[in-house]
Amino acid sequence: MSDEFGPLARAEAEVLGLRALPLVAIPHPLAGNDRELVAAKAAAIAAGVSAALLAAQDELERAAAAEFTQLTERRLAGGQLCVDTSCALEPGLDPSRRA
Repeated sequence: MSDEFGPLARAEAEVLGLRALPLVAIPHPLAGNDRELVAAKAAAIAAGVSAALLAAQDELERAAAAEFTQLTERRLAGGQLCVDTSCALEPGLDPSRRA
């Protein structure tokens, strides 16, 4: 999944009862990327895909517990737009500016 949609994917997994579902994010965007860039992005996440396929259930549950969840909470609570490990202020999401 594209890293832009990590928080949504984590929320959907939670709702569907798939708390341990491993999410491997590929850098956004993919649309408009040439073949070489797509190949480089895929190569960059290959280790994450292998780890997700080979990990024990308890390891997956531990890893998934915090994956994108903190970013989702920060996004909803503080008016921040977040991607994998960082957030930026998004004035349109600022709770103090909501009517």
